[in-house]
Amino acid sequence: MRKLFFITFSILLYFHSLSQDITGTWKGNIEISGQQLPIIFHFKKDSLGNIDGKWDSPLQKAVNLPFSSINTDRDSLRLSIKMIGGSYAGRFIDNDSIAGMWSQSGKQFNLNFARSSGEFSIEPKTSLRPGEKEIAITSYDGNKLYGNLLAKNDQQKLAIIIAGSGPTDRDGNNPLGNKADSYKLLAYALDSQNIATFRYDKRGIGESIPPDFNQANVVFDDYVKDAEMIFSYLHDSLGFKNIYFIGHSEGSLIGMIASQKKAVKGYVSIAGPGRPIDAVIEEQENASSLHDSMKRKVTSIFNELKKGNTTDDVPAELNSLFNKSIQPYFISWLKYDPAKEIKRLRCPVLILQGSCDKQVKVKDAEILHKASPKSKIGIIPLMTHALKNANADCVDENYKTYLDPSLPINQKLVEDISDFIKK
Repeated sequence: MRKLFFITFSILLYFHSLSQDITGTWKGNIEISGQQLPIIFHFKKDSLGNIDGKWDSPLQKAVNLPFSSINTDRDSLRLSIKMIGGSYAGRFIDNDSIAGMWSQSGKQFNLNFARSSGEFSIEPKTSLRPGEKEIAITSYDGNKLYGNLLAKNDQQKLAIIIAGSGPTDRDGNNPLGNKADSYKLLAYALDSQNIATFRYDKRGIGESIPPDFNQANVVFDDYVKDAEMIFSYLHDSLGFKNIYFIGHSEGSLIGMIASQKKAVKGYVSIAGPGRPIDAVIEEQENASSLHDSMKRKVTSIFNELKKGNTTDDVPAELNSLFNKSIQPYFISWLKYDPAKEIKRLRCPVLILQGSCDKQVKVKDAEILHKASPKSKIGIIPLMTHALKNANADCVDENYKTYLDPSLPINQKLVEDISDFIKK
């Protein structure tokens, strides 16, 4: 559930004298989990002759993002992107190539650039199905949330699909390697069952990146309020009267709390943690190869965050998890216990969990079910966190369920959700 954001905010740029001509477009690739993530730099001179620049992360549909600072000298380039705790340090090999390292949240990636004369843009959108259209919904603070509404008419029952943690977009993909199309396939499968859906890019993700977005200012309740506003728009403005929330992973708790505040007809949790997030992450880290001293440090940092305090005492090994820009979000998230929140629901509840999920356990679904005895629970054989089937003994070769969009969505998942909504 770690987050790696390729987004930033505007701040004054400056530069020092340089001899290399850096103006123009430069293209490079970061390799993450065997996947190529393109990064594009654009530099130009302003009216005073100073170097200005923007950068793109096309796979995340993010373009024209500003740097925090640009520094150059005779043969090197240094860039700062404060919001993500990121930077780039490179050296000119010649006038048309730069070799360097991208640093972010305590991690480093090789990132070499070549000058390019081509124009680059975000990946083209996939074609829409009949009845599917993109709409923008204004959230409580005036920001736009973009998503896909797939519906035949406003008399259908409609499910709002809430994404899990990290830079996960409306289709269930992210620029860190996940390309399973899980939410898109779920929406298509529900469409075949005459159930309408709305899936969307969370704030700060995909097309829902406001001009002044700063991850350090986002708290958990922002996502809840966004879900509430989406419900209100679909219900009040578009006329859908039978609306359900479907929350996956972190989205389970978001949908759970939003369901307390809106007159939903039902709530579905898919792979939702049943324990506070610190317990889930500590369990994940304890099962990892992290040194014992670092595992104890994870607990120590969480103890400080639970007091409402941020901390600078974060070892480099844990910076990707606890970097300063994410700590306020953790503080806001830690105040919620899913087992307590699900007790507050008065609508019908369905709890689904895959038996081959390595990130959230079957015991989490059982905790939620015990806290909400009237809920229905389904443990789905072979299903991974990506909502697709692993092989026997939960073997997911080369993480294919996360990386292969051609693999079908788990059919038992679709059947259980359809039966619940149609009842």
